[in-house]
Amino acid sequence: MSSLKKILDKSIETFIVIILTIMVFVALWQVASRYVFNSPSTISEELLRYCLIWLAMLGSAYIFGLREHMSMTFFVEKFDEDTRYELSILSEVVIIIFSVAVLVYGGVNITLLTMKQISAALGISMACVYSVLPLSGILIIFYSVNNILNIVKEKNTVESKS
Repeated sequence: MSSLKKILDKSIETFIVIILTIMVFVALWQVASRYVFNSPSTISEELLRYCLIWLAMLGSAYIFGLREHMSMTFFVEKFDEDTRYELSILSEVVIIIFSVAVLVYGGVNITLLTMKQISAALGISMACVYSVLPLSGILIIFYSVNNILNIVKEKNTVESKS
């Protein structure tokens, strides 16, 4: 599972960098076309918006995989080691439930609902835009399961040393 996570991490990193690079060049083109050529681009704003959606959703999945997401540890640190262990498992389970219910289930429904809806400027199916919801949900579920396995492995390692 560790090697799969590394491959997935690298793939998401690469894809995020590509999206960010596209966004920089499209934003530069938007500014140049508007202020230099006096002919504003008709697709750049929409493309930037959709790229930002993909960047945010894939970036959040990536951050969940690194366990670098924002968390409030003030209360958790007040508990003993066993309670912290249980709370960290519970936290990951809640993340999985949210991902299944909102991102995967809701994302699939909204993607199917918007299959025939076409974006105004780009002329692409809105399902392409919304498909990042179930994709990021699946990634977050994978990362949360991996996090649970790592938490259990760390606990077993600490217990076997003592």
